Amino acid sequence: MKGYLEYLDLYAYFARTGERRMSRDDFESADAEWKELGARLTELNGMERARLSELKSLLYRDKP
Repeated sequence: MKGYLEYLDLYAYFARTGERRMSRDDFESADAEWKELGARLTELNGMERARLSELKSLLYRDKP
């Protein structure tokens, strides 16, 4: 739950106009995928690295 609340705070601050807010289920799914890819960082292929980058932005993990 804490992770989703942090996401909502970051969304409120950083979201662009018209950007869809993720539901809690969507967030949990994306967060689990981000963690799984991050754990295999050295083994990722190009498509997986691109997806990790996409998730990083989607989850606002690239923000301070």
